[in-house]
Amino acid sequence: MFKIYWTDTEGQSHGAETADLVQALQITKDKRDAGHTFVTMASENPNNVGKQGVDAVVDGKTPDGEDYDWSKAGRAGKPRRGDKVITNKDH
Repeated sequence: MFKIYWTDTEGQSHGAETADLVQALQITKDKRDAGHTFVTMASENPNNVGKQGVDAVVDGKTPDGEDYDWSKAGRAGKPRRGDKVITNKDH
């Protein structure tokens, strides 16, 4: 089940629901194109087990065998090897 919520131009809140993802995305697009604000879609996956995201990294690999090298500490720090550094200070 997908639920779509939006606010009309008078500030009134509305909602709709559908079981079809494509239809939910189309409703969301139509509401945004019509000028409505705070358009959002929510769903709950009943087949989901465990937490969202990677729940285990062993020897640098995710449970499905993919490499995992993301680091929060590295995101705000100095550039990593292979990162492209763009600067405008010389222009």
